[in-house]
Amino acid sequence: MFITLKKEVLSRCLNIAAKALPPHSTIPVLENILFESCDGKLTFTTTNLELEIKVALPYSDTETGKILLPRKTVDIIHHLPAPDVEMNINLESLRFDLNSGPTKFNLYGADAGEYPIIEAILPAKDAVSINRLLMKQVLKTVVFAASTDDSRPAFNGVLFLFKEKGITLISSDTYRLVVKKISDERWDFEEKKYLVPARSLRELLKILDEESSEVTIFPHQKQVAFNLGPVYFATRVLEEKYPDVSGVIPARRTTRLIVERKLMDETIGRAALLAEGVNQPVQLSAGNNQLSVRVSSQVGRMEEILPVHQEGEEIEIYVNSRFIADILKVVDLKEIIIDFHGKNGPIIFRMIDDETYLYLVLPIKME
Repeated sequence: MFITLKKEVLSRCLNIAAKALPPHSTIPVLENILFESCDGKLTFTTTNLELEIKVALPYSDTETGKILLPRKTVDIIHHLPAPDVEMNINLESLRFDLNSGPTKFNLYGADAGEYPIIEAILPAKDAVSINRLLMKQVLKTVVFAASTDDSRPAFNGVLFLFKEKGITLISSDTYRLVVKKISDERWDFEEKKYLVPARSLRELLKILDEESSEVTIFPHQKQVAFNLGPVYFATRVLEEKYPDVSGVIPARRTTRLIVERKLMDETIGRAALLAEGVNQPVQLSAGNNQLSVRVSSQVGRMEEILPVHQEGEEIEIYVNSRFIADILKVVDLKEIIIDFHGKNGPIIFRMIDDETYLYLVLPIKME
């Protein structure tokens, strides 16, 4: 089997597929990339038994066959010197040669017969199509709040609630909460819920490029699949029960601030340099259309005053500086809304002109 490809194209396909390679596995065969030539295309497949990725590349001028490529192939292709790569694959000896300019690699593949069969799920009537750029922005503003602590498996996921003509995404690590709703009059499906692993969605974010095409989402039994044209991305759902979070969102605020996002991001960044301990606390004090950001630690003290538009009562509260920095970095807005609900109530960040999103943070109780 003789194949010639552009290095840039081949490297991109392999880099996407490699995101489902397990770092270490008790099943050695999974540490390989399944390469197939069939039906006028080349396909690169990987799985870690939670996440599955298939990357298809049109290529008709070759014979049919499959082989396992070692994970080192990804790095080797990346470092080849010439813009074109020649692949000469011997399916009988399970060897393949890579030629690129003056460089030649002779590599050892493996028998593809031991690799698990991965059948791509076909979109059903409850499939949902979302603009790719919108999907990227939604995931970016939701996934960051999910927990990375494996001792709380339910919070390692992002809850997808499908209901009538809308989808609600929820993530939390128990100290903060994100709720985002998206809707489309074209959608029509029964009420369902799926808890999708946040680590899978973080990998999905890395391959959502800046094209304006759509992403098709379709659940199937214990999986949720995302079809990105040449890339098929499927992840097993978590079977944990996600708690009802509606009761933690207060109905009435005591104070609302509208603040310049970039200015506050820079201020919080400076304050975080002195914030110490697990909670990295900073003090926020609002009054007379000013927001004071203060921090005190064994290293020293810092205070900075920002102009804001204020509605309601004066407020003084402590909050984790990292939790504030996280939201300010994932939104691209000139201004952001901050709602307070008393000294011991949660802080809620909202977007200007977007009532479908909220980011709730619990305050720190300082003795």
